[in-house]
Amino acid sequence: MRKRLLPLVAVLSAGAMFLSACGGGDSGSDSKADVDAKTGFAQYTGDPQKGGVATILGSTDFSYLDPAMGSDGNVMNLYQLLYRNLVQYKYNRDSGELELVGDLAEDTGKSNKDATQWTFKLKDGITFDDGSPITAQDMKFGIEHALDPSLAIGLDDVQSYIKGASKYKGVFEDPKGLDSIKVIDDRTIQITTEQPMADFPKVMATAPAVPFPKDKVTKADQIQKDPISSGPYKVKEYKRGESLTLERNENWKQETDDIRPANLDGYKFQLGLDQNTIDQRLISGQGEDKNAIASSTNPVVSANLAKITQDKKLAARTVQGQASCNYYMAMNTTKKPLNNVKVRQALNWAVDKSSVVNASGGPKLAETAPNLLLPNVPGYKSEDPYATDGNKGDPEKAKAMLKEAGAENLSLTMDVRALPMWQAQAEAVQQSLAKAGVTVKLNVIDQAKFYEVVATPSQQKDMTITGWCGNGWFSGQSLLQSNYDGTRITETGNRNQSQINDKELNKMFADAAIDPNLESKNEKYIKISDKIAELAPVAPLVRPRPLQMVGTNIGGAFANPSKTGYIDYNQIGLLNPEG
Repeated sequence: MRKRLLPLVAVLSAGAMFLSACGGGDSGSDSKADVDAKTGFAQYTGDPQKGGVATILGSTDFSYLDPAMGSDGNVMNLYQLLYRNLVQYKYNRDSGELELVGDLAEDTGKSNKDATQWTFKLKDGITFDDGSPITAQDMKFGIEHALDPSLAIGLDDVQSYIKGASKYKGVFEDPKGLDSIKVIDDRTIQITTEQPMADFPKVMATAPAVPFPKDKVTKADQIQKDPISSGPYKVKEYKRGESLTLERNENWKQETDDIRPANLDGYKFQLGLDQNTIDQRLISGQGEDKNAIASSTNPVVSANLAKITQDKKLAARTVQGQASCNYYMAMNTTKKPLNNVKVRQALNWAVDKSSVVNASGGPKLAETAPNLLLPNVPGYKSEDPYATDGNKGDPEKAKAMLKEAGAENLSLTMDVRALPMWQAQAEAVQQSLAKAGVTVKLNVIDQAKFYEVVATPSQQKDMTITGWCGNGWFSGQSLLQSNYDGTRITETGNRNQSQINDKELNKMFADAAIDPNLESKNEKYIKISDKIAELAPVAPLVRPRPLQMVGTNIGGAFANPSKTGYIDYNQIGLLNPEG
């Protein structure tokens, strides 16, 4: 399949280990917070008012401003401030329901009988940041812009499911565009899929499926340098590695958008900060930091857990994320002896998942991942085919299996993202595999370049710790297909990082993808999950439940499953804009 897709999990990047800081700061408006009686953490930090500017404190710069290129959770959170899709997810925190609704479109689309053709009608009054109307032609151009080979390294669902998209060279080389994306009139667009696709509207909610004005975008790298907004905010200033400032898009109309409240007048992202600095500032909560939150890449970890849990005022402004991501150890099945399923199964038995939980902050911040699905997937089963007592692994069994497979005294190299928690996880795996006689060398990669490297097969080492999250689309199709379907291995932006390419598994994927009945389709993906476990291209490790702290004046903060379980930047605001 194509070449894109950034790796995954980025979506959930983890916060670093840090030191305890002193001072709980002023409780501010903590009495307005909705606190979970069991955990003591905030479920919601109170209703925000209109106005003011919030600061997002982060250690990592954004991967790309062009939505065709990014795939990690933090940049996805940012994209929803700048861009709008045909459809998008709306979360009801009271009911816990996540609903797909019309965004730029009036509804979630209408299909023909066999779900191979989808028609969307745009709302009236939607515009770009310069006030020009967003048309169906702009929607077509935006999707085709994302297919340019130099850009198509982000989420690959658009390329995978739209007819002819996987072979299309992009709108700058082929301005005629795809016949499968048809403009009916200024407000109506019709899209034909490669095969029956009952879930196709969810593809239109992914980051690359956003409009851009055809007459104003003339180069492939233009949006990366100068974003054109369709959302409530636009870029005012960007200093790569240092800061990103957003201001209101005055041409965005609230009456056309019931997903984004746009409470704030603007956002200031401070980048390149040390993790401990972020935590110290938020715990102290002084000055402008009362209007700040930690970014999605910088959740609280274990070193500060005790202090927060012992201080009700701190806990009341600390939101615990939902377990919306699976972290796992991917094994490169193209390299010997990892091309042997017995070796991969042995490594699954060897991994001490409990030690990885501890490396992720402990049981209050993470839980073991029994498999590659998530609890909110229809038909989910919690069985772990490699279960061991206390999730501590079985090194002796693994050692015996490796001997049987002729792979004793195995020496492997693991790619690791240069973030403290990720490195701690890798070290935990390294130590548990050593008990089975496997030596693991860690290859630490710069945090900003990590996903690009591990998504390029020619640059991959033997293994890597990575993951994948449910960004609203919680199904076996979204969680499994791109990561384990051998027909979707690509030269760059490859999400199938184990490079598993099994004919039987590929056929199972093909059969499930075209099933028009969602109930039977979901059942097929449960069987696919079991098959993947048997082939063992990865070893599931943990599902983090991170803590994300906000300042005393931040309202609207809650864990949104469509934002990989983190706080939704779009929903926050200030409790007192004048304070």
